[in-house]
Amino acid sequence: MLPNKFKPDGLYKLIRVGKDNDGGYLVCENSVMNSNTLISFGISDDFTFEEHFQKIRNVNIFAYDPTVNLNFFLKKFLHSLIKLKLILFFNQFLNWINFKKFFNKSKNKLFLKKIGKGGDAFHDYISIENIINTNDINQKIFFKIDIEGSEYRILNDLIKFMDRIEGLTIEFHDVDINIDKVLNFINKFNLKLIHIHANNWSTHGLNDIPSSIELSFSKKPILLNNNITFPHNLDQKNNPNADEIDLVFS
Repeated sequence: MLPNKFKPDGLYKLIRVGKDNDGGYLVCENSVMNSNTLISFGISDDFTFEEHFQKIRNVNIFAYDPTVNLNFFLKKFLHSLIKLKLILFFNQFLNWINFKKFFNKSKNKLFLKKIGKGGDAFHDYISIENIINTNDINQKIFFKIDIEGSEYRILNDLIKFMDRIEGLTIEFHDVDINIDKVLNFINKFNLKLIHIHANNWSTHGLNDIPSSIELSFSKKPILLNNNITFPHNLDQKNNPNADEIDLVFS
């Protein structure tokens, strides 16, 4: 059971950005249209959110993921060939070509960096403050964050720069053992919580709390009405072969 603070206070005007099932998120259209920059933490080989976002609003994109080097893709290719899955290999190779094309565009930059506090002692890490200052990003930022548990390292930085943020979609992991951290963030972050969805690739943890949840926030959302049900009609199961996880609030 989730604290009531996790429940949006109404039904907001949302759009789905990204692909079907896992990798797509419900966000506020106003936040997308008002943004000048998309900062994306966690890409893997799925850039459909970034690609779709840029089709809606032609923003500059700064993406960060330390895992998506050439070896990452070569391992995928090799695994498919060993298993003689030639169609999968062809699709993976085509996706790699499109991945390279997308991040070779002048407005799109990909960095093989981890997200954290940064500093000279941590050469593999970069902080939100460094990203903003290095790229001269002053305001109207949209953040997409899915970094497998490292999101807890940067919550204070998101709060620090929240006045520059138009929208945020973030996936929280191991929520059951970090519930106080998430609740503290919701209370301090001054953007409106507009959407929640449980990722059904995970299950329930302690106290019947979903292990992974997706939250979306907006600076200027449009409230449609006060009647809200879960899941939203634009939501899709992250894992199409498993049931949705019911959300229950205290």
